[in-house]
Amino acid sequence: MLTIYIPKSHIAERKYILSVVFCEFFGWDIKFVINDRRNTLITIDGDHRLLIKDALFITSPTIWLHPNSLPKQPLKNWNIDSVDLPATTVKSLIPVVYGDDPSSPNFFQQSESEIYLGLDIFGSAFFMLTRYEEIVKHDRDGHGRFPARASLAYQENFLDRPIINEYLEILWACLLKLWPRLKRKEDSFRVYLSHDVDRPFKYAYMNLSGITRNFGARTFKYKQPLQAFAGVTSWLQVQTKNMKVDPYNTFELIMDISEKNNLCSTFYFITDNTAGSIDAAYKIKQPPIRQLLDQIHQRGHKIGLHASYNTFQNPIQTKKEFCILRQACEGMGIQQKKWGGRQHYLRWETPTTFQNLEDAGLNYDTSLTFADRVGFRCGICYEYSTFNLLTKQPLKLKERPLIIMDATLLGKNYMNLHEDKDKAIGVIKKYKNLCRIFNGDFTLLWHNNNLVDFSDREIYIESL
Repeated sequence: MLTIYIPKSHIAERKYILSVVFCEFFGWDIKFVINDRRNTLITIDGDHRLLIKDALFITSPTIWLHPNSLPKQPLKNWNIDSVDLPATTVKSLIPVVYGDDPSSPNFFQQSESEIYLGLDIFGSAFFMLTRYEEIVKHDRDGHGRFPARASLAYQENFLDRPIINEYLEILWACLLKLWPRLKRKEDSFRVYLSHDVDRPFKYAYMNLSGITRNFGARTFKYKQPLQAFAGVTSWLQVQTKNMKVDPYNTFELIMDISEKNNLCSTFYFITDNTAGSIDAAYKIKQPPIRQLLDQIHQRGHKIGLHASYNTFQNPIQTKKEFCILRQACEGMGIQQKKWGGRQHYLRWETPTTFQNLEDAGLNYDTSLTFADRVGFRCGICYEYSTFNLLTKQPLKLKERPLIIMDATLLGKNYMNLHEDKDKAIGVIKKYKNLCRIFNGDFTLLWHNNNLVDFSDREIYIESL
């Protein structure tokens, strides 16, 4: 058992992040001792000592969750190659989110029985995992989302690397220096495929005026008369309940691809409408949707909640929507050990949305990536327990960070790689390989209606 001596400030926050790091990520038991000290001390039976810089958690309560508590920019970089510490990192230059000046000769000190590290691993991890900066900064886009450009990771050019995974490996290397016989929990690389069911069918909910407008636009605006006539033909067939011809009905294809790659897909369904046309046109109890739920379950894939547009600040509505999903599934004999969720449009407010999902009874969330840029919003590719920054309480809800969303990668308003298949595949494989380096989780969201175009379908298939 590790004994960890911690200072008296921000005790709940310290205990949370130390438990996540050592119990969840490393798989160890730990004991806390609170005393008067200026850094975090880790020891085993008093034999040898690892001292870790304390920076964030010495913040005065008067400026906690205040701009003055944010990391000072520009960040400084520590060249890990300058010391004898064989840690797995993406690059040798490590951004110091919180900590000492890495140019100081005292930043890393090592003797036979003691190591001092000037990198505030625990404060930095807390900052990234809780999304601390998103309470402090008030930048929001048109959908009320915290944008990538406002984040420290984007501004300091480390959104494309799992910086907290790198910090964990630095910590592990220090621990091994002092206690060479230590063993940590073995993780294995995993791929999580998920699919938000915003529009399960293109034509099922399109009326006569809708298909007429669609026909006109295809014919005259886009100069695609053949596609226009094909659309009318498909619409007529769908109206006679032949759902298989609907172009957005790619669910069998998705499951075929997943099974071919020995993967499991999770499909997130909207169960209520809080924002008109922005939310789904379907109802969870409609026969085509019930048939789809049963098909997913029978093939061994998973079902989750896609909480509607206006739920991210609304605990009552969140709980209502999850209850609708559970009741619909239970009525069909569908049972799961774990239920996960993702917010529609990735709308998120920290820590409100964490708490909403916790109170509703979900087991995990997988919303946290930026809508405008792919990458490591939480700085990590491990699933982890969450924390309410306002109540200072750890939550049972797990966060499974989302790394890439198809709309971010391909969308014209975002990265716009729809026309550059090779580059899009390269981006996906880059992030996938980064997750593999740390035996982490690569989470990919691909909408069923974004597998209609042959090029998009190729990108998806070749990336798995």
